[in-house]
Amino acid sequence: MATFPPSFLEEIRAQLPLSGLVGSRVRLIRAGREYKACCPFHNEKSPSFYVNDAKQFFHCFGCGAHGDVIGFAMRHDRLSFPEAVESLAAQAGLQMPRDTPLARESFDKEKRLFQLLESATLWFEAQLFAPTGREALTYLRGRGLSDDAIRRFRLGSAPQDAQALLRDMARQGYERDELAEVGLAKKAEDRDDFYSFFRNRVIFPVGDRRGRTVAFGARILGVGEPKYLNSPDHVLFHKGHLLYGLSRARTSLMQGQPIIVVEGYMDVIALVEGGYSGAVAPLGTALTEEQMQTLWKLAPPVESRVAGRDYSPVLCFDGDQAGLRAAARAVERALPLLTASQTLRIATMTGAKDPDELIRQSGKSAFDSLLKQAQPLSDVLWNLTLAGRTIRTPEERSSFTTALKQKTSQIKDEALRALYHEEFRRRIDTTFGWKPPSIAHKQTGWQNGWKKGQTPVAPFLGSRRSPMDGRRMMERILLALILNHPDLFDAFGESLAHLDCQTPAYEGLRQRILDALAQDALTPEELRRHLHAPEESVFQEDHEREIIDEILSPETYAHARAARPEASTEEARQAWLSVWERLAQEGIRSDYAAACAAYRADPSESNRRRMEALREKIMDFQA
Repeated sequence: MATFPPSFLEEIRAQLPLSGLVGSRVRLIRAGREYKACCPFHNEKSPSFYVNDAKQFFHCFGCGAHGDVIGFAMRHDRLSFPEAVESLAAQAGLQMPRDTPLARESFDKEKRLFQLLESATLWFEAQLFAPTGREALTYLRGRGLSDDAIRRFRLGSAPQDAQALLRDMARQGYERDELAEVGLAKKAEDRDDFYSFFRNRVIFPVGDRRGRTVAFGARILGVGEPKYLNSPDHVLFHKGHLLYGLSRARTSLMQGQPIIVVEGYMDVIALVEGGYSGAVAPLGTALTEEQMQTLWKLAPPVESRVAGRDYSPVLCFDGDQAGLRAAARAVERALPLLTASQTLRIATMTGAKDPDELIRQSGKSAFDSLLKQAQPLSDVLWNLTLAGRTIRTPEERSSFTTALKQKTSQIKDEALRALYHEEFRRRIDTTFGWKPPSIAHKQTGWQNGWKKGQTPVAPFLGSRRSPMDGRRMMERILLALILNHPDLFDAFGESLAHLDCQTPAYEGLRQRILDALAQDALTPEELRRHLHAPEESVFQEDHEREIIDEILSPETYAHARAARPEASTEEARQAWLSVWERLAQEGIRSDYAAACAAYRADPSESNRRRMEALREKIMDFQA
């Protein structure tokens, strides 16, 4: 039987999700974290055939058929093992290894190296709970890890003795050259001897996609450099392709968990212990293009994704300069790879040094908030390009616009690149002087008492030649409505309580009306008598009569017929709603003007978001 390197077969499984292959032959139906279908290998009327991408197998509860992507191709397409491998390799764009004595030798060698790395993992684990591992165990417990967590992540200890691991592996039959080949041993420069690559360090085993140990990360105990040490690349391990925690993260998206990229091993462990099973970390390098592609492949096929859910990985960086530089590098590498279904989000921490510290100090809720604030790549690109610039002059604005266009031009996906250009053109228009069109010239409802798209109600304005103008008139109409129709208080009492009259005399009257109606239901006459009751002086009583007379004047009724005493309750109610909405819109316009000024003074992300949110509200009520 032909043999193939395990790494080659693993690459086929990684490149071709099982649901994709099966779904091209039979109709799959989403069933929680799996897919189901009527079994293609025996006749049945109800589905008993299940596909699990996370575990990479299919299983039929009716006929017992079971296997992985290669097994499915063999059984369904009636292929031999070599034929199935060759067919799938072609689909994955992989070049077939030659089935030669050399290839078979390579297969046996890789199998032995996997066994060696597993033996070394067991040995490091044992050392941690031995007397020589006391310092390492104290360090891990001091970082808040329980013994269960330590065992779950298979953490270990490399003692100071440079020959201890070599002696034990020799007793198990492994040669020192083999240990050197997988980065466990190193040859001395001044003599013909080997020594352990990891010494006096906490050990973090690094697993491949299937969780098999292929390398180690190590943190020094005490003072020394380098603080972190990682296995060198070898036949089973390429640090630019793999991520710490990848095998566990493969199932996280199926469980509704996001993929979170952090910087260190302890960050991954802290997040997984905190309930974030999708946490991963690069292995001593910046996030590479290959690692991004690996993360994107963890998401289910586009056609089977849950609507409204964001499957893009979240890159979590520190808020310091080093974190910003890391974010910039990640964005630069991601741009050429972006597609509609392949993007990133970036969360920036402030305060805590890293996710491990954030969770230990502030709990899971603090990290939940951080994830909710993760920015889409478009926002991050805008902010990174703007960082360190001023945009006061036309020349500075031109320089910023050119730099932004150069970055978005790196996006190879033509449709997505066009959308990025369109999005940034809109933002530039907003930032550099966009003004919302005035509704003063629109004849869409304020003059007639109704909004576009609504059924017109009884008009409350006198005529189109005398439209409501100014905040003072809107306050006057609301007070007239409540004075002549106090029964509106049941529906709009809370609104009256939140009304902030900018005319001082009106504000004083609003307070007295609110106090009166909050105590008892009153008729218009009873309310007016209550307001006219003498208080501190005759002058104050006379002044209040003047204010009420102004509010209940023909001028007010000319602007709002529904405020008259003879208007129906429904007319008054509609008038209140319309005026109240107009006041809200005027407030939004005022807030928008202030937000634009704030953004021009400080073009930060928070100021931009506030400005655009208010702009969207203006556009909504002008639609």
